[in-house]
Amino acid sequence: MNDSKALLELENVSIVRGTTRILDRLSLRVDRNEHCVILGPNGSGKSTLLKLLTRTMYPSIVDGRAGSVRILGQTEWNVWDLRTQLGIVSSELDHHFTTGRSGRLPAADVVLTGFFASELEPDAERVTSEMKDAANEALETFGMMELRDRPVAHLSTGERRRVMLARAMVRKPFALILDEPTAGLDVRAQRDLLRQLDRVAESGTAIVLVTHHLSEIMPCMSRTLCMQKGRIYFDGKTTDALNPSHLAGLFECEMELFRSR
Repeated sequence: MNDSKALLELENVSIVRGTTRILDRLSLRVDRNEHCVILGPNGSGKSTLLKLLTRTMYPSIVDGRAGSVRILGQTEWNVWDLRTQLGIVSSELDHHFTTGRSGRLPAADVVLTGFFASELEPDAERVTSEMKDAANEALETFGMMELRDRPVAHLSTGERRRVMLARAMVRKPFALILDEPTAGLDVRAQRDLLRQLDRVAESGTAIVLVTHHLSEIMPCMSRTLCMQKGRIYFDGKTTDALNPSHLAGLFECEMELFRSR
């Protein structure tokens, strides 16, 4: 299964907390060049799977084995190095930049922190002119140049989320990891953000979307991996995953589905 073309490879991975098995002998592969949705209800294990990818959680030893997790072909990573290879956008990360010292940073400096996988003010001696140019380019791409000098804690949720996108993309990562990226946004801000993400996908950056919101699934997402109770419930084409009877079984409730395009 070890292949440099894979973004993520899991073999027989379990996560156990107390008597609860959050992930149950999970095996899967996500390639670098594919746009994949990890879909499921709360408590299905999808956020835990995301934490395996970002190395904030590690497999449990079950029956004498811990399973295998490979990211970009490697089993061993310095977590700070990994965070410069993957762009991450989440409401949790967004929240970190609304409080304390991080909240006082201007938008331009927040984007620069993406070069150092940090949430603190970047060291001026380490910031190069090339980094500044890249940060300005990212801010321009996501329509935030006019607000580059405003503290992020003073931005709206939608504006701040676009700054988080610029931060995630400033190093041109192998993949963009999105954890419910429209959480907390109003309808218009959701629409605008999803359109920008669709353009990111068209530019060639792989996207892994973790969500329970069907409205976040963009047209570019060709594969959907559904999770339920720590296991894979479905893994295949998004067009096959998004049908009412299938979703009713996944979420254990009646469903109606309407596509906008």
